[in-house]
Amino acid sequence: MPYLLIAFMSSFLLCLILLRIKHKSHLDKFEGIQKFHNWQVPRTGGIAIFLSLIFVCIAFFIAKKDFSNKFLFIILSCIPVFLGGIAEDITKKVGAKMRLTCAFLSGMVACFLLEANLLRVDIPYFDDALKSIFIFSVIFTSFALAGISNAINIIDGFNGLASGVCILVFLSYAYVSFLLGDIFLLYVNLCIFASLMGFFLWNYPFGNIFLGDGGAYTIGFLAGLSGVLIVNNHPQVSAWFPFLLLMYPIWETVFSIWRRKFARSFSPFKPDSIHLHTLIYRRIVKPKFRKIKRRLRNSLTSPYLWIMQILCTIPALLFWRHKLLLILSCIIFMILYAWLYFKIVKFKTPKILKLK
Repeated sequence: MPYLLIAFMSSFLLCLILLRIKHKSHLDKFEGIQKFHNWQVPRTGGIAIFLSLIFVCIAFFIAKKDFSNKFLFIILSCIPVFLGGIAEDITKKVGAKMRLTCAFLSGMVACFLLEANLLRVDIPYFDDALKSIFIFSVIFTSFALAGISNAINIIDGFNGLASGVCILVFLSYAYVSFLLGDIFLLYVNLCIFASLMGFFLWNYPFGNIFLGDGGAYTIGFLAGLSGVLIVNNHPQVSAWFPFLLLMYPIWETVFSIWRRKFARSFSPFKPDSIHLHTLIYRRIVKPKFRKIKRRLRNSLTSPYLWIMQILCTIPALLFWRHKLLLILSCIIFMILYAWLYFKIVKFKTPKILKLK
């Protein structure tokens, strides 16, 4: 499809332009508790992704696609969350609470422009409240979308990690949309996928450009919004399908909040360096590949977490209509994640992960 080519090429070329600019305000600092790179790199990949989707939207209007307005509304919904993230990328002065507020505002805009307020989560009585109390539905949906935005930002720690996870997510949405015959959501998810690929080729494996908060929050918001739209528009799709599909970043966030607030007794908004992906880097990748340059060694962490995402993706695609099987898969993943995390923390990493 020409629209995929537009999304891919515009994202790819815009990343190249941003690489050429390399203004000091665009560069990511490599000092900090969550920093695992030692080279200067632009953190404005989100600009390339967002602008590429605007170009696709223009192409849809030129071609007079009947869903052009809906795609425009998606773009408009993203503006607050994108601006909040990109402001942090450039100024380094926008806190997590403000970025979450911007994501929440984007959720509210989506609810009113796209009627994207969730009407069911496949939980008795709770669904009744969502259907009967409009403002509750809007607030709950906006909160959920803000949470997903933040979750993708949390896993954005190594080259190709967040973008690779989201590539799998949007391809999964596209596949189910195809099965449902939903042309609009098929186009949306494939175009976002193509835009991400344009960025990914610059980001992985050498980390020439980063998503930044603007990119991570925006694609996280889009991943949540696509899930809401597919559930709202198709009763046969379980609400637990997008939940399982996004379970890895969601559980990483919930687990991190528990770990910071209750296990370590400090603010859940304060960053730390003991996420699963950072532990894998320090305890598995770094010792094993110590002789490899840090720039490339950084990238060797992501495949471990892509596998974690695949463990969610496969059952989500197999059981997208079956609530109980999806819930069971969520529980199994949470147990597996916790088991693996504590194994690595206690220096008892499973042998299969040590590549010996």
